[in-house]
Amino acid sequence: GRLHGTVGLGWRAQSDRVILVEAPAPMSRPSTSLSSYDQGDGAVPFLPGNTFNDPNKTNFKKSHAFDYRSGTPIEFDVPAKEDAGGSPSRPQSRQSYAASERDNTRSQGEFVPAFAGLDGKVLRFEAFTTEQVPENLTEPFRVRKFSIMYYLVDDSIQINEHKQANSGYAQGVFMKRHRIPSKGRGTEDFVTLFDFSDSSKVTLYNRDFHLTSCNVFTEQFFQVNGMKMRFEGNVPEDRYLAQRAMSESRMGRQTPDPSQSMDGFDGLMGDMRAETSMSNMSVGTTARRDMREKFLKYANKVLRFYAHWDDRGSMFGQKLEYIINYYLQDDKIEVLEVKKANSGRDNFPKLVKKQRIPRAFGGVPSVGSREEDFEDQYINERDLIVGGIVEIFGREMYLYNCDEFTREYYLHQYGAEQNSSVMEPEALVEFPSMPLPPYNGFGSEHDSLASYFNLIPKPRKYDRTKQAALDTIIFRWKAKFDMDKMTAPNPDDHKRRFVISFFMGDGTLSLYEPPIQNSGFMGGKFLERQRVIRHKSKTGFGDWMTEEDLLIDLPGTAWVNNYPFVLLETDKFTLRYVNKGKLDAIVSIDSIYEKLRRKGTGMQGEILNVFRMLDEDGSCRVSLDDLVNVLRKFNFDLDEDELIALMARWDQAKDGFVEYEAFVDTIFA
Repeated sequence: GRLHGTVGLGWRAQSDRVILVEAPAPMSRPSTSLSSYDQGDGAVPFLPGNTFNDPNKTNFKKSHAFDYRSGTPIEFDVPAKEDAGGSPSRPQSRQSYAASERDNTRSQGEFVPAFAGLDGKVLRFEAFTTEQVPENLTEPFRVRKFSIMYYLVDDSIQINEHKQANSGYAQGVFMKRHRIPSKGRGTEDFVTLFDFSDSSKVTLYNRDFHLTSCNVFTEQFFQVNGMKMRFEGNVPEDRYLAQRAMSESRMGRQTPDPSQSMDGFDGLMGDMRAETSMSNMSVGTTARRDMREKFLKYANKVLRFYAHWDDRGSMFGQKLEYIINYYLQDDKIEVLEVKKANSGRDNFPKLVKKQRIPRAFGGVPSVGSREEDFEDQYINERDLIVGGIVEIFGREMYLYNCDEFTREYYLHQYGAEQNSSVMEPEALVEFPSMPLPPYNGFGSEHDSLASYFNLIPKPRKYDRTKQAALDTIIFRWKAKFDMDKMTAPNPDDHKRRFVISFFMGDGTLSLYEPPIQNSGFMGGKFLERQRVIRHKSKTGFGDWMTEEDLLIDLPGTAWVNNYPFVLLETDKFTLRYVNKGKLDAIVSIDSIYEKLRRKGTGMQGEILNVFRMLDEDGSCRVSLDDLVNVLRKFNFDLDEDELIALMARWDQAKDGFVEYEAFVDTIFA
């Protein structure tokens, strides 16, 4: 039936266990003005379908032992229920259980089961255990603290471990709630309430728990029932916790305040850690660096230094370049590696991520230490000097330059100017190189060396842009053998003539020999179009001939595949390229006059009559087109360059007309 009150506490035995129970008052229905039923023997039975809610009830809260106060979880102690006498009732020992049961039965009347009378009643003990630490000689043992909760309703036990920061243990519920077999008994005997009585140590699963205290409810429960309690007087000191407490209680650490400026830079090359006029802030166990002002003043402001680390003294060491960024808002440093093309190193951008770096790295800080405890041991902006060395986790970085913002910051903040770039010149190191194998005669030299550079030969790569732009530019020379410089000349070689063609699109060269009848030489291709190595080249493959080796003063000697050729003359296109379009250097006006005189001997009067026929207005002037037509009419055979030079000479006024009488008199007089 439903309980409507309790009149006392009693005990009931269940398999040699003693359980505290509550004896309820006699059953009765709730009184209400809405009920017209008789509350005597003819009352409606308390069964499903025959109940109703009390309309006078205003408090619908459920009882609970856990709650939150100011965001912190707390646990309420369940108060002991008192009988009419004002104190719980419990037998003094196991032997007095039968008499107590009979008294409670007679005094309380109706029997109440244990799950109803003891529900929610928990005894709480504080305890500790010690564990040996064989791997640490300075710490002989560790002390672990627990809360043991004994549930009276079913004799189950739950153990919770107290939380300690950075302990390395998975804290919280150490042992889930269940009945624990007692030590030295069979599997059906379990730990009961009497194992906690008159003993400061309780053994659970072969682990000794030393009791140190209990809560108020547990203490009252033992006192009312005449049971003694014993606790450990002294808790062993945990050296680890003592060391942490000592580390956290240090006082007197000083932290620079960015709101105050320094009294000078203390000598940019001198002691950079001298005392300044900056305000000091003591750091205690609860104080931290106030970075808000520095954040507002120096947010997104970074000092950048360029450095290198020379490790060539060690085996397989290299000289690597880095960028050191110093963040003013939180005094943190990051080190970035400079990636260079074809360096053979993987792209690993960050050597050190953004953090505070100690001046001398002495290992990982001890557990429990804080950054504020070593404030004066970290690198700050006064340690970064161009031309100086800063140690980054054992690597000595040489600062050789900084950016413009960094120079202005030091000049404005400290009145000191950072040095200009002090990059040390690199020593010339000649690395041994494997000589290239000789040409094997198959294909070109590039085909032969392709199998040397690659296991699977790759075709030659062309510069398509250059080839498309310069493919139509071809230089040509007329040449012959230089008989004086040939090692074993043939007497008939002086008759031979060659045409040397250089192709600007791909830098190739070809030689063609015009055939001469009855010379004894067939003529044709003397050298297939290909790239040619310079004469007496030190490097060999890759040192190709260019147009500069052929664009020389004529006549001149050029070597092609160990053959000396005398360049006799070149075409007009090559002359324009060499002289950049200047006609004075290509043709001579005197040579043009001489050519016209030889062709027009005795034709002076006839030429003059033709000009007069074209002069319709009698001004003694004709246009440049009429001049060109007259010269072509008499077959003077002037090429385009000669015509342009001739017109430029006689059209000094740049109006497109020529005085023909003066022209004829000058040439044919």
